[in-house]
Amino acid sequence: MQKTDFDSIVDKGLSLIIPVYNEKESAPDFLASLRSFSQSCPFPLEVILVDDGSTDGTASLLEDAPYQVIRHDTNRGYGAAIKTGVTHARYEAAAIADADGTYNLDDLLAMVPHLDQCDMAVGARTGQDTQIPLMRRPAKWLIGVFAAWLTRRSIPDLNSGLRAFRRSEVEKILRLLPDGFSLTTTLTIAFLTGGRRVYYQPIRYGKRAGRSKFRPLADTWNMILLILRTVVLIRPLNFFVPFSLFLFLLALGVGIVSKFVFDHFMDATFIVLMMTSIQMFALGLIADLIVRTNLWTH
Repeated sequence: MQKTDFDSIVDKGLSLIIPVYNEKESAPDFLASLRSFSQSCPFPLEVILVDDGSTDGTASLLEDAPYQVIRHDTNRGYGAAIKTGVTHARYEAAAIADADGTYNLDDLLAMVPHLDQCDMAVGARTGQDTQIPLMRRPAKWLIGVFAAWLTRRSIPDLNSGLRAFRRSEVEKILRLLPDGFSLTTTLTIAFLTGGRRVYYQPIRYGKRAGRSKFRPLADTWNMILLILRTVVLIRPLNFFVPFSLFLFLLALGVGIVSKFVFDHFMDATFIVLMMTSIQMFALGLIADLIVRTNLWTH
């Protein structure tokens, strides 16, 4: 890779964190690709494999790997494995990838150098060479639209599992990150609503080896709740102001329609809606004040 103005942080090294859980089918091919990537990587590389309590024989396959292997005694979740890796990483530049063979590790070479100018680089599965299952696409679209509306930012890929980030920035919000699959979603929302710089790099995305652990209905609903919770926690005005405005307009609508259409002013309903609108706005201001004096600083 040619030297560029972005090389300084990467020259110090990269900590690559890979959560692994019951990937016996994909592990041999993935370890071969990881070995090839390690040999050709142009900067110092630390590989951390986190076995999240695998029960299918994956652990025995990792024992012979020439990398640091950390094992959870029980399955604690995808997010928990990544958080374990972050706490053991030694380089400021860190990255995560999946062990199911869907991502091409060579794409990191185009992503990691941008950490000199941004806080996180996300591999966006937006190109033609992507194989996202059809059953995931409606949920992915719905979640993406909802997240973009709340964050007021365009999000090419909300929950990509191939991303690089400044470890110090993630450590500031490590306590907020969930233990499940939604960790990547939370990272994206937290960085965007927190004013951090996020770069998107189009990448390839292949068909996974083995069975997917994604549950369309349950995981989609959980992600929607998580996005809402994260936005309220980090940038509360993005939720409270639109909600307050909606109640205000609803109150005006009820007042106008009841007065001029039904000739009976619904004063009680109008007052309740208007007062709730004011209260939501006031709660948003208080929540925003609390967030601005605590988040990213403690």
